[in-house]
This record gives sequence, structure tokens and C-alpha cells, in this order.
Amino acid sequence: MNGKQKGFTLIEILVVVTIIGVLAGLVVVLIPKSQERAQILECTNNQKGFVGLLVASDSDAWRRSGPNLILQFINKGDIVPEQFKTLFCPGDLVEGLDKVGGADAYKNLDMKNHEYDNLTSYAGRDQDNAKCIAKPGQGRTIVTSDDSEEHHNKKGFVCGFTDGSVEWREKDKWGLSLDTVVNVGEGSAVKDLECLRAE
Repeated sequence: MNGKQKGFTLIEILVVVTIIGVLAGLVVVLIPKSQERAQILECTNNQKGFVGLLVASDSDAWRRSGPNLILQFINKGDIVPEQFKTLFCPGDLVEGLDKVGGADAYKNLDMKNHEYDNLTSYAGRDQDNAKCIAKPGQGRTIVTSDDSEEHHNKKGFVCGFTDGSVEWREKDKWGLSLDTVVNVGEGSAVKDLECLRAE
């Protein structure tokens, strides 16, 4: 009988520990990227709902401006309290349903009031500005977007279009570097976002 014990050598143990370390490092790098992609996907789905409602609406719905372009669907009953969470981008760390007081904050919305910028994290087209007016089926004009570049780590915006489509637009698609500050509204570094209003 052989007196040797079977077991792992020090080199085998070090190789296994190194492999586990490399795999753990990959997971640590990939988790934030997958969370970021999940937030963009959820934000895209939120805006698909708004843009879909807008495109399916009559021309009266297109007369609203800024956030009211979206919030009007609460008064019409198309967005119900169970869906109010979709009024906020999951990447928005400033605004949220819990921060506005929940569903009660949406009771008796007056569509003539433009002070509803905290009731959604999305900007709407400035339909009060004659040079900005968009109409259904009018090509691919942006009608909704995130109201801040902060939602997606300053990398871009999710935008909804008059043709009913919604897409993620990174800053480089507009020819901008990541360190370029982009806001929605008049004076924006992105011409496509100048006609949006966040409040």
C-alpha cells in the first residue's frame, strides 16, 4: 500500500484561486453595465407607453406642452395609479413617485398649470412655441425624452419620436463627447432637444 495522501498541490490551489479572482473581477465589472442597460431598457419601455398613447390620440392631445404632453393621459384615465411609476426614469435619482407623495400627488391635475416638472422625469415637446410644434406622423421629430442627462450617467438620452418609435441616443450619435453638458430646452447643445420642455 502506498503511504502517499491524495490532495491538491500548492500550485493547483493557486491556479484555482487565480481563476476565481479573475471571474469575480469580471462579474464586478459587468454588473454595473448590465444594471445601466436594464435602466435604459425600462426607460425606453416607459416612453414607448407615452408615445404610443400620443400617436394614437386625436390632435387635441398634441396641444399640450412640456410634461403635460405626458401627464394629460392621467386625466384621460389612460395612465392609472398602478402605472404612475412609469412616469419616472429608473435612473433618475432626484425625482420619483415616492418623493412626490405617491399617487395622491396626481389628483386633480390642472393641465393649464405648467408647474408639474417634478411629477415626471420626462420632458415633452414645447407645443406652445410656434417653431417647435410637432404633429402626429410628422417624420421623426423628438416629442419626449429624459429631462436630464443625469438619468443615464451623462451618456445620453432615451427619446420618443412623432412616428411612435423610441430609441436610446448616446452623445456621440450627436457628435458630442461624453464630457459635453447637455440639457433639454432652449440653448441645448443638441439641436434636437432644444424644443423640449422639462417644466
